[in-house]
Amino acid sequence: MMRVKLKLISELAGVGLATVDRVLNERGGVKPETARKVLDAARRLGWGKSLPLPYRSGLRFEILLGRRELPYVAQINDAFERYRPLIDRSVTLQRTFVDDTKPHRVAEAILKARCNALIVYGQEHDAVLDAVGSITSAGVPVVTMLSDLPTTPRLAYVGIDHYKAGRASAFFMAKMARRPGPVIGLYSSFQYRAQADRIAGFRDGLRDYSPDRHATVLVEGQDDETLIRDLLSQALRSHPNAAGIYNAGAFNNAIKQTLPAVHPLDRLIIIAHGLTEDTMSMLEDETITIVIDHNIDLQVRQAIEVLNYRFGLSDKMYGATSVPFTLHMRDNV
Repeated sequence: MMRVKLKLISELAGVGLATVDRVLNERGGVKPETARKVLDAARRLGWGKSLPLPYRSGLRFEILLGRRELPYVAQINDAFERYRPLIDRSVTLQRTFVDDTKPHRVAEAILKARCNALIVYGQEHDAVLDAVGSITSAGVPVVTMLSDLPTTPRLAYVGIDHYKAGRASAFFMAKMARRPGPVIGLYSSFQYRAQADRIAGFRDGLRDYSPDRHATVLVEGQDDETLIRDLLSQALRSHPNAAGIYNAGAFNNAIKQTLPAVHPLDRLIIIAHGLTEDTMSMLEDETITIVIDHNIDLQVRQAIEVLNYRFGLSDKMYGATSVPFTLHMRDNV
């Protein structure tokens, strides 16, 4: 049985049985890149051993982060720094900032990456999808965070279930709204799978939890603060009986700047995503009612565990990569 398994490993890795034997039994004399091919094949076939120490050098993991000015990007960056001790000392961790609103730049950064593994956040745009397909076909595993790219051959998605988060938002909106009326749904672009799923869950949830009281008025902001302020002002003036706002994007500052001029705050239920210093402040002054947080620290930890196992740096098989979201109100921040 062992010889059969070794033969399967050698066929999958494209090397001879003697090479497989040298790698798995730590006899040395094999190039690191060849050893990683052997280990990759072995783990796909259920071999549980970690990568032998002689082959652990030279690994580079790259994280493509979004725009530096966004609070959640800073959170992710800080979290990777905190969890660096979970990564083998032989691994170089590289963080690259790229404007996620420009998919061609994200695609270019993916194709230019010189790494052994890539962690990506980006839009579900053809250029990004093609780039992920290209780099994975070259043997570089890709892990998606925050927003998935499910039609690509990525290794794993680490993040919350955004559809369920949208439904949870609809539940609280339906139960807490002070009056019937439309609910304004803000989002950047449906090319972010996360935001498309949040809005889909929210609309389905409102239909289920409050079918006769609320309808959803959608506003697409395209990640433009000036545009979203103008569109939100227009929506609130067009719907003076609005019962609430569901912010599926990153428009918290736009909400804070727009509302006092056009709408009484005490009559709106506002639900947003991402617990940051800004949203905590808005919870405390009761601008926002509920914040759904994405557990960035847990996402980063899970992503590291996925790659540790993938490269044989850990014998521990990672668990579910779906991360639970948490609810925050004024009383628990």
